[in-house]
Amino acid sequence: MTIVIQGINYNLDNFLFKNIILRENSLSYQPISDFLTKWISGGKDFEIRSSGSTGEPKLIVLKRKWLETSALQTIQLLNLWEENVLCCIPTHKIGGLMMLVRALAGGFDIQIDEPKSDPMKEIDTFHSFTFVSLVSSQLVSILKSDSSIAKLNRFKNILLGGSEISSELMNKLENLTPNIYHTYGMTETCSHIALKKLNNGPWLHFKPNPYVELKTNENQLLSIKGFQTGSEWINTNDVVNLYVDGSFDFIGRADFVINTGGYKIFPEQLELKIKAIFNNLNWQSEAIITSHPHELWGEEVVLIITTNLPHQPKEILAMLKPSLEKFELPKRVLQMESIPYNEGGKIDRRQLKQMTSSD
Repeated sequence: MTIVIQGINYNLDNFLFKNIILRENSLSYQPISDFLTKWISGGKDFEIRSSGSTGEPKLIVLKRKWLETSALQTIQLLNLWEENVLCCIPTHKIGGLMMLVRALAGGFDIQIDEPKSDPMKEIDTFHSFTFVSLVSSQLVSILKSDSSIAKLNRFKNILLGGSEISSELMNKLENLTPNIYHTYGMTETCSHIALKKLNNGPWLHFKPNPYVELKTNENQLLSIKGFQTGSEWINTNDVVNLYVDGSFDFIGRADFVINTGGYKIFPEQLELKIKAIFNNLNWQSEAIITSHPHELWGEEVVLIITTNLPHQPKEILAMLKPSLEKFELPKRVLQMESIPYNEGGKIDRRQLKQMTSSD
């Protein structure tokens, strides 16, 4: 097994009881060395900071055997064998760290690169990588370049995390060669506990990993139990439709639900509907939903766009009106140059609300 960091090849013996100090720009890479030293020297407990997508990030202690179980489940599900792994998402977060653990569990070669919007630009045209994990914003950037698409098509399997997948992006995935799997999981569950195949025979719903149990309460909030959770139930704030066969659809986070005039709106679902309308109109802009306080309705729905569209806000709303329920129709349209995302590729909705509250 070879581990490539900053262009330098290491093997497992390099990290046995040795805290290797990596060379220039080591600030973002040093946690990798620290983790590998502890892992290869037999460490049993590992601290990792959560993404903070619904609140302040917190340190979570994960046991080695939980991390190994999660890694082996992915290896089994995707039939991984003698892989060459590219890690181009942050390794101090669970998504990137688990790519390293999967390589360790499977004895795969792995190259760890600094995260970039289009990680394909930095690798060779005829690379031998077979397995990579991306966030959706990276995939969108990759699909803007023919050369990057050609490099992406040399992979066998892609894990796709981050935000919900728009219909526009889904349509583009049909022409890609690798198998692409949308992931569902969190730091507390050692990365994903369910996958949804998006192309090459796509699946309708998320399918849980082997030996993972799911249940919902009266509010459709998901709870998860598996060996990687210490065989304890973890309660989430995710609202899902859970089916008899154990598969499920993600609806949205209860933390971000908008209550307007007694109607509950999940931003994630409304964004998909509006983005589909934009695509039909050939409007190239993000469509992000947030809310502002409203004296009468409690909250009002606000649409954020990132591009100058060829219409005034009132005209945009008039064009959305026939395709949306009355309570879904945004009351305001605001333009922002960029949308805040966290390191996991998800919209930072708390920051977004703060940024637009004074508009």
